[in-house]
Amino acid sequence: MKSAGICLLAAAVLGGGIGVAAAEYPERPIIFQVPFGAGGGTDVAARTYAPYLAKCIGNNAELVVINKPGASGQLGFAELATSKPDGYMISTLNAPNFEIGAITGTAYKLDQFELLGNIVGTNVTLVVRKDSPIKTLADLIEAAKSSSTPINIGTSSLGAEDHLTGLRFAKMAGVKFATLPLESAGNVRNAVIGGHIQVGSLSNNETAPFRDQLHVLATATPERLPEMQDVPTFREQGFDLVAGSNHVLGTRAGVPEEIRAKLAGCVEQVVKDPAFLEDAKKRSVSLNPMNAEEVKAFIAKEYSDLETLWKTEPWQ
Repeated sequence: MKSAGICLLAAAVLGGGIGVAAAEYPERPIIFQVPFGAGGGTDVAARTYAPYLAKCIGNNAELVVINKPGASGQLGFAELATSKPDGYMISTLNAPNFEIGAITGTAYKLDQFELLGNIVGTNVTLVVRKDSPIKTLADLIEAAKSSSTPINIGTSSLGAEDHLTGLRFAKMAGVKFATLPLESAGNVRNAVIGGHIQVGSLSNNETAPFRDQLHVLATATPERLPEMQDVPTFREQGFDLVAGSNHVLGTRAGVPEEIRAKLAGCVEQVVKDPAFLEDAKKRSVSLNPMNAEEVKAFIAKEYSDLETLWKTEPWQ
């Protein structure tokens, strides 16, 4: 009986220790990794909601946003996949880039991650410089067909939603573009505004604040965006094309359940905060809330669809 009592006491102490550790989380800054360049849509969105996420986590939580661009986000994804499963690194796992990396054979598998939910969702827009003679998709197609050299279209990276959207549109229109991967959306936007490339493929988050310098040819949305009511969709111009990205949030698989639940709950809570919603509106950050279970189902389906596409029409 005495031995049993000691065992029970030890279990209680150990159990209490685990609870205390979870209650004290975080005890140091949490790295919030953005696997894309500074100034792009993912970066702007992450820096908009990071303070609200930290506030919800509590215990004076500090989220340190670090940019780690490269390989369509896959350098950052791989970094998270090999991090400690302690809840001190979270990252955006932008879909479809995230699934594409697993499909095309980079250094991670989807089961190395714990998906926490989704806050931000964007759609692709096709843009030119404000003073460009190209005003519609029909103008762009005519210019592409009559040009002696391919028209340049800038994208943040190969295999991302902006690149795949450009490829899909070109195939539908029967034209060819010269794709220029420029590492970040900020670089694409600046190259278009500076007249260095003719066309840019950017998210609506990245386009909306620069409407005074950019002319938007089309949005890859089912209906016109509220902030771009004057811009027709691809569908309106004869192309059945809807495309975009979700900035899924995740951490390393194997994180303690108490910490996982706290992080997932806060991701879900942020999109209900009126102050955050106001900030998101001011910064043209579009939202597509999904909780942890919803985002897991979404990623599983998108992975399956992309894997099928990769087998029949590989894009790299």
